[in-house]
Amino acid sequence: MELKVGDTMTKGVIYATPKENIQRIAEIMKKNDIDSVIVMEKGKGVGIVTDRDIISKVVANGKNPETTLVSEIMTSPLITITPNKDIDDAARIMRDKNIRRLIVVQNGKIIGILSEFDLIRVEPAMHLLISEHSKWDIADIPSPAGTISGNCEVCGNYSENLRNINGRLLCEECAGQD
Repeated sequence: MELKVGDTMTKGVIYATPKENIQRIAEIMKKNDIDSVIVMEKGKGVGIVTDRDIISKVVANGKNPETTLVSEIMTSPLITITPNKDIDDAARIMRDKNIRRLIVVQNGKIIGILSEFDLIRVEPAMHLLISEHSKWDIADIPSPAGTISGNCEVCGNYSENLRNINGRLLCEECAGQD
């Protein structure tokens, strides 16, 4: 059930050089409907420019985007993760470093980017899988006198005598109504 970074990341990262101007970067972002661009120099990732960087470091400071260079506002160094890491690890790194994107690298090469939106996109499915998996585990556990304790899936009340009725854990009252 572990979801890996490589399963969730966005592939096909768009690059810029440190010498490009912010006007050009903004145009690239708009054209490709993206919110960040990786900065590459001599084949290596040296930074990232996000839409937020453009707003807070250029627009809000009254700088001219046509004369402001990527190197002046990029965030560096890149914070990276490998594709085989669990997305929970990625979420912890993002939280601890207060960032919204991780650069995914394999064998020293950038192969994708994992954003908070990528994590949010898979979150509902993860909750459903975890919920379903926990039901299967509980239903398979032999218990004394065949009882299971927990919250009823219909009324939500706690019961020490839940019964598995058609794959749902129900209290006595709700089981009688089903």
